[in-house]
Amino acid sequence: MMTYALILLLLAALLGFTMIVIGLRYHRSSLKLVLAHIAFAVAGLAMLFAQIMQYPANKFHNSAALLLTLTLVGGLLMFALRDGKRAMPLPVVGFHAGVALVGIFVLWLG
Repeated sequence: MMTYALILLLLAALLGFTMIVIGLRYHRSSLKLVLAHIAFAVAGLAMLFAQIMQYPANKFHNSAALLLTLTLVGGLLMFALRDGKRAMPLPVVGFHAGVALVGIFVLWLG
């Protein structure tokens, strides 16, 4: 199950990278991509939490869950504060992406 969670989170990261490219190149965002990004990320995080609840504590999995939950909260704030079809400011997106990638890396280490 952890492999599936990692795959879903990597797909969410790939969609996020695609959104960054679209934002830099065309200075806009796509609601469909944003919603797909959220769906993959939430599904991956749900699988991670299910794994954590079923098996003994693993520090890597718990740390990854914390980082990815913080990323989810930040992403939901970005979604709530979005300005129509305009792209989010790059430093905000960069911080969100950085924390998410660290969380995925910690999950991969576990």
